[in-house]
Amino acid sequence: MLEIITATALGAVGYFIIGWFVFEFALGKFMANNMTSAQGFKKSDAESSLIWLFISCVAYSLLLTILFTQWTETNTLAEGVLIGGFIGGMISIMTSTYWYATSHLFNNFKPIIADIIAAVATVGFMGGVISFALGLF
Repeated sequence: MLEIITATALGAVGYFIIGWFVFEFALGKFMANNMTSAQGFKKSDAESSLIWLFISCVAYSLLLTILFTQWTETNTLAEGVLIGGFIGGMISIMTSTYWYATSHLFNNFKPIIADIIAAVATVGFMGGVISFALGLF
C-alpha cells in the first residue's frame, strides 16, 4: 500500500509541475488563439482552484499507479514513459475529438494535435515518475 501511495503522490506532483509548464507556459497562448473564447468559459486566475487541479492530477496518477501495479507490472522508467504516453495520448484523442465533434471549442484542428502531443509528453513523464518510484520498492 505504501508503494501505491508514494508512487501516486510523486506522479501527481510531477504531473502538476510538468502539466503547468507545458499547458500553461509553453502552449497557453497558442491554445487560447486557436480555441473559442466563450465568455465565462475559462476561469480567471483568481477564480481557479489549484486544490481541485491537484486533485485531478492525483486521480490521473492513481489511475496509472493502479494500472502499473495490478495489470501491467510496470516498474521501470522506460516502461512507465511508454505506457503513460500511450494512455495519455489515447485519452487526449478521445476527449479532444469528442469536443471537436460536438462543440465549437476548437477553432481548427491545430490545438487538437498540440493537445495530443502534449498529453503524450506530460502523461509519459508522469508514468515515468510513477514506474521509477514503483521500481524502488
